[in-house]
Amino acid sequence: MPLNSSVRENGEIIVTSGEFLTIETAAEFSRIVCEALEASKNVAIEFDPAVEIDITGVQVLCAACKSAAQGGNEFSYRGPQPRALAEIIISSGAERNAVCKHNNNSTCVWFGGGN
Repeated sequence: MPLNSSVRENGEIIVTSGEFLTIETAAEFSRIVCEALEASKNVAIEFDPAVEIDITGVQVLCAACKSAAQGGNEFSYRGPQPRALAEIIISSGAERNAVCKHNNNSTCVWFGGGN
């Protein structure tokens, strides 16, 4: 599954992660997500099951979530959370089970609560 985006009938944009969400792909991924957030109120990531994610990828997801919240948009993911994301969150100490002010004071979608 390559890195790209598609629009559903309901206007939601689905961004696919591609095989890598790392420092090498962060700029392109960030550009695609920013364009999606400008075009739709609902944006979701669909992860390649074998995606490789590094800390830069995690930072891009967090920044996109904050940007979406500031614009009144919804930013989440579809399907299962990839094992690589769960592993980098735990190993980096980013796991949160507290509320996030960028997520309507709900548990963080990315680092603790699921969607």
